[in-house]
Amino acid sequence: MIDTIKFRAPLSEALLNAVVAKYKDTQALNRPYILEKIQTRFGSFTVKIYIIEGYIEMELSPSKHMRGHNVVGTNNITKLLNGVMKMIYRHFSLRDTANDHAFYKQHGFTLLRVDLTASFIVESQAEVVNTMSLIRQHLLILNHNVVVHETPEGAETIYIGKASSRSSVKFYNKYLELLHSNKGNGKAAIAIKSLPYYDEILSYAERVVRFEFTIRSPELKYRSLNNSLVWDANKVRVLLQEKLCKLGLSSQLIAKLPTEVVDDLNDVKLNKYEQWLDGINLRKTLLPATFTRYRKYFLTFGLDIARTRVLAPQGAALTRRLSVAKMHVGYPKRFVEMGAVYR
Repeated sequence: MIDTIKFRAPLSEALLNAVVAKYKDTQALNRPYILEKIQTRFGSFTVKIYIIEGYIEMELSPSKHMRGHNVVGTNNITKLLNGVMKMIYRHFSLRDTANDHAFYKQHGFTLLRVDLTASFIVESQAEVVNTMSLIRQHLLILNHNVVVHETPEGAETIYIGKASSRSSVKFYNKYLELLHSNKGNGKAAIAIKSLPYYDEILSYAERVVRFEFTIRSPELKYRSLNNSLVWDANKVRVLLQEKLCKLGLSSQLIAKLPTEVVDDLNDVKLNKYEQWLDGINLRKTLLPATFTRYRKYFLTFGLDIARTRVLAPQGAALTRRLSVAKMHVGYPKRFVEMGAVYR
């Protein structure tokens, strides 16, 4: 599903006129931009309005502001952003007409950051905690720069990459995150807890390992993904599958090669495979470029030589839990009738 979005939307004529009318007798129109706070039932978000440039800019999680949570949601980025624009129009006492819809359908929205998320359902919260431990081990073995946010209940979040990176990844225990983010008696927390389906949302999250892929402006431009018009409902799944594969989590990490594959190996590859069987860490014995070449070859058979033989069964257990086939993107159907998602 689509979670946090940072984007720019062009100012329609109606919206521009409403902003100018509100601030015509103030100095605000002379500033680089106007800050407008948009209140919703589930908290507020701030909009930057650039009058001269003719656009507005904001960063928010539309699912949270529309439905109170981002446990389940939608892959339809156009519906989400149109929903945000409805809230902004209402803030300025405007009615979004057919002409306004046509305006945004024609221009689309400029995307500056998109957070895409998927869920993997396991058997229990205890297995979520265990899976998070295996993920950390897997990423460290592959030499990723990993930062972990640990809690007494287990690892809550595992980060790969920095906020300044073109893209970054995190895995997190959705249940713990939901509990911690809704602590206290703030307006948004109270509103979320009052949802008629909150208990079921919490129960669902208890078995969820969450995977999040953040794509920022430079990467969006590089991939030509920086306008909402190029996104369809399948785009989210494709991008998440691609990233999961690059992390070595989309294929089965088997402990041995099939006999017929071994019989076809040349002497050099057979030697590397036998060294791996003996528990040798090939990353330490081969030059980096050579190791990368052989790892890529063996991965075509589901064997990751970045793991020593003793860790391979753990790798297989992890990828069975976090396989592409088990990736939940979007929302479970049972939540639709409860109004738990923005459709």
